Amino acid sequence: MNLNAVIFVPALAGSVIFGFVFLLFAANYYLTVMESTGVGAKEVTWFSEPILDNAGKLAYMAWLVGLWLGPAYFIGRAATAGMDSVWLKLAIPLMVFWLCYPISQLSSLSASTIWLPLVPDVFARLAQKPAVFLGFLVLSIPVLAAFGVGFKWAFLTEGDWPLLFAGTPLLVVAGFMYARLIGRLAFALRFTRSLFPAKKKQKTKPPTPTARTEDDPEPTFSQPSDLPPINTPDEGELTGYDVKFEDDPPARPKKRVRAEAVEPDAEPERTPKPRTDAEPDEFPQPRRRPTHSRMVERDRVWTEEDDEDTSAYGVHEAEVQPQEQTPKEVLKPSEDELRLLRRDDVPKRPKQIWNLELFVFLGQQGTISAIVIASGLCGMVGVMVRIARAFNPVSGGD
Repeated sequence: MNLNAVIFVPALAGSVIFGFVFLLFAANYYLTVMESTGVGAKEVTWFSEPILDNAGKLAYMAWLVGLWLGPAYFIGRAATAGMDSVWLKLAIPLMVFWLCYPISQLSSLSASTIWLPLVPDVFARLAQKPAVFLGFLVLSIPVLAAFGVGFKWAFLTEGDWPLLFAGTPLLVVAGFMYARLIGRLAFALRFTRSLFPAKKKQKTKPPTPTARTEDDPEPTFSQPSDLPPINTPDEGELTGYDVKFEDDPPARPKKRVRAEAVEPDAEPERTPKPRTDAEPDEFPQPRRRPTHSRMVERDRVWTEEDDEDTSAYGVHEAEVQPQEQTPKEVLKPSEDELRLLRRDDVPKRPKQIWNLELFVFLGQQGTISAIVIASGLCGMVGVMVRIARAFNPVSGGD
C-alpha cells in the first residue's frame, strides 16, 4: 500500500499555510525597512502590530511584484526553452525584475495612490540623478543574486538539508537589503524637481461687507428674559440669563439711601430698695457713660466716601511679598523639546547616498529579531516543500 498521498497532502497544506504566514511577515518587514529609509532615517523604526493588519500590505506587494514577476517568469521560460540549466531559468526573470520593479515601486511611492504602478514624474526625477540611479542598479545586482541563491537553496533544492538552513537567512537578509536600497533611492529623489510643479493655492479674499440702506431693517437683539419661558416637566418654567455686550452703555448707579441712626430710649433709673438691718449694705452700681467715640459714631451720618476704604478690619498686609517662581521644566527644557526646537527630525540633503550607513540597521535589535522570525517561518515553508516533493505520488517519490 502506497502511503505517499497520506504524507503529501498534509505537507502541501502545511506549505500553503506557513507560506501565507511567512509572506504576511515578509511584506510587513519589507515595507517597514523601505519606509523608514525613505524618510532619511539611519535606523529602522520597528513596531509590533496584529498579524491580520498586514493583509493589506501583502495584497499591495502581491500586486506590485506580480505585475513584473509574472511577465518575467514567462519571458524566462520562453528564453530558456529546451535548456536544463536551473540557474539560467532563474537569472532571466531576475534581470527583468531588476530593471522594471524599481520604476513601479518609486511610482507607487510618489503617486496619488499606492496602486498606480507607473508615473511619468519618476523618469524626470531619475534623469536628474543619473549617478545615484546607476549606483542603485550596480548595488542591487549582488543583492538580487544573493536573493536568487537563497531562494534556490530553500525551495528548489532536493534532499540537501543544510542548504535549506543556509538559504533561508540569506533570502531574508537579501530582501531587507533590497528594501534598504529602494528607500535610499527614494530619499535621494526627494530633493529633485518634479515634472509637474504643484500649483500654488490662491488665497481667498474675505467677502466685502455690503452697505446698509435706509430701507433695510435694523438688526434687533432680544434678551432671554424678554423671550417666553420654556416649560419643563421637572423644573417648570425656565428663563435664560441676559447677555451683556461690551458696547452696551454702563448701567446707571442707583441712588444710595442714607440711613440716620436713631437714639434708643433712655433706660429707667433703678430706685434703690430701702435698706433694712437684716440686709447687708448695698451700694448702687454707677452707670457707665458712653465714651466720646461711641457718641460720635452714633450721631454720625454715613456717606459714599466711607465705602472707599477697602481695608478689612483686623487684616494687615503680608510682611513677606510672595514671588513668582518659574518651574524648572521651563528654565531647563528636556532633550526632546530641544530636539524639536532644533528640528533635528527634518531630513537634510544627503551628501553621499551609497555609503556604510546602508548596513547600520542590520545591527539593531529589532532587525535581528525580524531576521530570526522571518528565517524561521521561511525554514518551515522549505521543510514542508521538501517533504511534499519527496512524497509526491505523481513524481514516484518514495
